Amino acid sequence: MSTSRSEKLARLVRVQRQVERMAEYELSLTLSAQAETDATQEALVHAVGSFNPIHTAMSHQYAQRFQRLSARSQLLTGAIKVQEGKVLTEKTKADRLADHAAEAAEAEDRLNADESLFDLLDSTIKSGGFS
Repeated sequence: MSTSRSEKLARLVRVQRQVERMAEYELSLTLSAQAETDATQEALVHAVGSFNPIHTAMSHQYAQRFQRLSARSQLLTGAIKVQEGKVLTEKTKADRLADHAAEAAEAEDRLNADESLFDLLDSTIKSGGFS
């Protein structure tokens, strides 16, 4: 079972595209967590700013929660930057592999065309076509 170089590269391209999609999915999860954290922080700010006596009594707990959310937001921001870099890296790898696969397929096509021309020339010579 011999597979050509272009087939092997095409399989690698499919695998690399899957890795790229996985990295994009991880990034989307982190972005949604960041959005949820931002929404919770905004709700806490509105609660602290309201004149409701229940919120006034809970202001200390709200401040602590806001600090934890701020720390989480900073961590998520760093993770987003790392994951964006990973997505870009994986996409670049996949694009390069796709280019190499296309070049290998072209080379194999040229080789097959050359071999068919040589076969045609050989059969023409053997049949006495060039007398």
